[in-house]
Amino acid sequence: MNAPLSCIIVDDCELDRKSIENEVVNSDVLKLTGSFNNCVEALTFFNSHQPDVVFVDVDMPNINGLEFIKTINDSNTINIIISSHPEYALDGFQLKVFDFILKPLESDRFETCIKRLVDFIQLKNKAEAYDVLFRNEQVVFKDGLNTINLNAAEILFLEAFGDYTKIVTEKKVHLTLTTLSKFMDCLPQGKFVRIHRSYVIARNKVSRLDTKTVAIGANALPIGKTFHKALKNIFKNGQQFYN
Repeated sequence: MNAPLSCIIVDDCELDRKSIENEVVNSDVLKLTGSFNNCVEALTFFNSHQPDVVFVDVDMPNINGLEFIKTINDSNTINIIISSHPEYALDGFQLKVFDFILKPLESDRFETCIKRLVDFIQLKNKAEAYDVLFRNEQVVFKDGLNTINLNAAEILFLEAFGDYTKIVTEKKVHLTLTTLSKFMDCLPQGKFVRIHRSYVIARNKVSRLDTKTVAIGANALPIGKTFHKALKNIFKNGQQFYN
């Protein structure tokens, strides 16, 4: 990216807000343009400045973070929730937030989020993304001016980016204008499994599993807590989980 992404922070806890500010200031990717302890002031600023990224808490007085996101969701801003309440994660992903980070904020977790953010923006700017067609075990979509006919067997894993899905193969990465859930519904049954709200993997591409990650080639993908038990049952006769 040629210029840093403008961002604002909305959190009523001063200590948490300062923690996010510190991460943003130390990032070459982000530029802090506003920091607020309530959604009312943040919304006024947002309407006149339209930042690229919003970091927002959920549990706040008057207007909470989810209500704030609903208000601005028609914009192109990328919304990231940072909250101490994991029970809000499902509501956040239904609003198609880019990421949900649990407090206390850790630098490694924040850095992972920003790397995904850069990856998404670069991929989105590189080629136009179109809806996907599914024909038997073929995935058909546009990549720029080209029509791609991709065999489902070539897919290593899929990654969610809000309304978009990143398709990762051994040779190339594609971006499609289709949600991960819709993509998952149309894939060959039994050959793919969801391991996280943001990831779906090809079962036969797994090289190793442990209690926290799935290895596919050089990629180590996180296992969501709610998916761990089901995933362990799926692979109990094949790969092993290692402590």
